[in-house]
Amino acid sequence: MEFSTITWALCGFGALAAAAYGLMFLGRPPSLLSAAVKTAFMAAFAAAFALAGAEPLLILALAAAAAGDWFLAFDKKQLVPLGILSFLIAQLAYLFVFLALAMLALDATPLWPRYAAMALICATTLGFLVWMAPKLGWMALGVVPYSIAITAMACMAFWLPWAGWPAMLGAVSFLVSDFVLAVELFRLPADAPVRRITAPVVWWSYAAAQMLIVAGVVLAYAAV
Repeated sequence: MEFSTITWALCGFGALAAAAYGLMFLGRPPSLLSAAVKTAFMAAFAAAFALAGAEPLLILALAAAAAGDWFLAFDKKQLVPLGILSFLIAQLAYLFVFLALAMLALDATPLWPRYAAMALICATTLGFLVWMAPKLGWMALGVVPYSIAITAMACMAFWLPWAGWPAMLGAVSFLVSDFVLAVELFRLPADAPVRRITAPVVWWSYAAAQMLIVAGVVLAYAAV
């Protein structure tokens, strides 16, 4: 990957869009403007890494995340399945990016932190699904495969070379964001006061996750 001035400018624009959405639009009614700002975050990163000549799977992950942000920006139940599908594609693409890097690096030492992290991630996901199951209904057809995919992605992140440690933190932050988002979608009443807290948690942990994953992948590629 080669980063030009335009590439860095696009990354900076994406980061500014993420901050602008978090500071200006959280808690406000959905609008085309807020959806555009939200989507610009990952769309700018996708464009930047496409220009940098990144792996196609990484570009796909970023672009799919941008599509997912668009579909979920309008707070409409009928668009939720499309949002889940978009992020399912993103998680699977990240999973295979991490797998390819892990195979290139063959950096498996020390092993016990990796195994411990994977066990904790799997146990947390399983417990969360059991807790959510009564509220999912037919949406379980999308939520369960997505949960498996993001769990696999997070586990595989812990097999990156240790130089890619930001992606490990990003994977965990992604889990936090999506678990809290699922609680918003399926557990909390629309007027629940706690939404004043959950909405910022979802967005800022998601934005941090994406930027940490991107940084970790770049560092991991530089190390192999």
